[in-house]
Amino acid sequence: MVRRPFQVGGKDSIIYAGELSKVYAIQNAAFEKVYGFHAGIKLNMGEGFSVMSKYNYQNGNEEMENGTVSSARHAAPAFGETTFQFKREGLDMLFSVAYNAKVDYKDLNPEEQGKPTIYAKDREGNPYSPGWYTLNFKSNYRISKMFSISFGIENITDQRYRPYSSGLVASGRNFVSTFQATF
Repeated sequence: MVRRPFQVGGKDSIIYAGELSKVYAIQNAAFEKVYGFHAGIKLNMGEGFSVMSKYNYQNGNEEMENGTVSSARHAAPAFGETTFQFKREGLDMLFSVAYNAKVDYKDLNPEEQGKPTIYAKDREGNPYSPGWYTLNFKSNYRISKMFSISFGIENITDQRYRPYSSGLVASGRNFVSTFQATF
């Protein structure tokens, strides 16, 4: 499904909010081939230590309006997360790394190349999606059956990042703290 020029009543433009505007419609206009894989593993190493990792890779091509084939707009670059955990006697600590691969200008779909406002600019001034990673720490301690306290730091290195094609830059470093009472 793609946004393409359209006609209403045989016209490619209409008056909208007092202005002459081109008509576009979401159309099932062509074909797209997407392939990829997702892999995950969890290892319990004993003594309360474990590691878990998830990785996703996808790629694809789509037919453009002019009949050429280009990279698929909605095939996200490789991404994943790896988590190291220690859990014993009411204490649970997690350290994780979340990451997302880069998409160079030449690998962006032409429609995405035409959206410079939602992408970073490379050395030549072209839009691209930079790779990124975040380091995160979370802990929880159960004081008793009724009370627990938790603390976390998200994006420890205060990276500026944006999930691919979202248009929203994620927040910087975050501190999270909770005191929980269960009755």
